[in-house]
Amino acid sequence: MKTCINTALFLLIGTSSLLGAANVQAHEARCLKSTVHNDPCYYLVLVGFTHEPALANEMNGVDLWIKKNVGTPTTLDLTKTVPDFDDDTKNGGAQYVPVDVMSQDTIMDVMVHVLRLKKQTHVTSDTDKNVISATMLMPYLGYDMMGPLVQSMDPMFNYKYTARFMTGPTGPKTGASSSVQGVGAYGFHIMAMINDEMYDEIFVCGAGSTNPTGDAFSCVGSPQKIK
Repeated sequence: MKTCINTALFLLIGTSSLLGAANVQAHEARCLKSTVHNDPCYYLVLVGFTHEPALANEMNGVDLWIKKNVGTPTTLDLTKTVPDFDDDTKNGGAQYVPVDVMSQDTIMDVMVHVLRLKKQTHVTSDTDKNVISATMLMPYLGYDMMGPLVQSMDPMFNYKYTARFMTGPTGPKTGASSSVQGVGAYGFHIMAMINDEMYDEIFVCGAGSTNPTGDAFSCVGSPQKIK
């Protein structure tokens, strides 16, 4: 069962430069192939929770950091590693620059589903037996060019796009309803057209990561009780 929830605009202007580097470390890095550019890692993306560690019953979000290659296709073995998001000297000839919709880039036809999963296992569709629920995030106040995604207002992080949502309450209850969210495994199903090429990717927390080096974003934990 799918339901829709509204996302809230939440801009971290003053603190994003302080929190950005730390949060990126807990994201899954992935290559996106471009047929147009004949490049197996033309887009380099990082996906994860806005706030790490992610806790149940809090305002959080999904971050999509995205860069594109303006150099030559990487010579790295992509079955063993992924290019470095911040250091092109390690990237086998590739040179990554921000994908910035305020400049020449476009990100359109975006859909984001927040998945609740029974366990930390990668899935390829919202209907996988491991999926408890798939909740579609709605555009903020009719801003629908990029769906629920909102670009960072910090010029240092103009390649960061965020969709806000509330993680569910802590509790033992589970079920098929998309309103049942809480502690455990989460995933993000992101569909988007980036500069005229369509992408459909699913990212799963923890052991559900497909990154060849094991990089992953955390699953949702319980808030610590104050005694």
